[in-house]
Amino acid sequence: MNSVNPIFKNDKTQFRFERDGFVKISLLNQEEADDLTAFYEKHRQQHETTGHLHHTTTDSGHAELIYSVDAKIKTVFLPRLEKILANFKALAGCFHIKEPGTGSNTDMHQDPTFVDESNFCSANVWVALQDIDKKNGNLFFVRGSHRVVSSLRATPSYSSYYQNFKEELTEMITHVPLKKGEAVVFSNATIHGATENLTDGIRLAATLLVCSAQAEWILYYQDKDKKSDKVEKHQLNLDSFISFSKNGMPEHNTPPEIIPYKYPVISKKEFLARIGAKRNCMQHIADVFRMKFSI
Repeated sequence: MNSVNPIFKNDKTQFRFERDGFVKISLLNQEEADDLTAFYEKHRQQHETTGHLHHTTTDSGHAELIYSVDAKIKTVFLPRLEKILANFKALAGCFHIKEPGTGSNTDMHQDPTFVDESNFCSANVWVALQDIDKKNGNLFFVRGSHRVVSSLRATPSYSSYYQNFKEELTEMITHVPLKKGEAVVFSNATIHGATENLTDGIRLAATLLVCSAQAEWILYYQDKDKKSDKVEKHQLNLDSFISFSKNGMPEHNTPPEIIPYKYPVISKKEFLARIGAKRNCMQHIADVFRMKFSI
């Protein structure tokens, strides 16, 4: 996370975002949330073609639907976000649907790398269109995990730095329940997941991927069936983002840049030492910040 290019106008909110990797904010009013829900219901049948318990608009493969949902979400979100975020641009919006049923949980993961994270930030603005808690699929995060290791995250899969102790991270998660219209904004590098939906109805959220205004939208691709120490760096725009399948490769006229890359792996002991040291340091800064600005 790079504080040279903050995305929040409020310094305290930016501080929490950099420290934790996520921050909870109020975003939409009830009328705006209901408007998005009604738009989803109008296109519900097209969304229900994937057969998965958790699915998104982009999973549908319907380009016209993806464009229309993206435009609708941006129309509703941007007037609100422009009051909260600074120096940002909106990339892609979609609905996230979690069907009811055992096995509908979302496993812990990090999102793909979308920008040069050594200089810029990318984040998901994840908005609840109904009250969401542990019973119907709230998000949870490993606080501060975005700062532990600087690593590329290729699609459709990659070797995570925490792969050897992933299951043990459950003891460190922070659940983030949301009221209708509330949002959690989280770094794409933050380890996160979601609980099962064990209610009788769907869990509906709307999301918008955003990044620093000066950042280039990129995507790293690595064929999961081929053993390789190289990744492909692709330039993205909304058209190329929409055109490639979930496990596929972006299609465009510009050849990708080929980058030699070896994924870092650390032990749980190293992870705890790094996140602990960083937390202690950040806590000291927080104490100084509080004294100076009387938070």
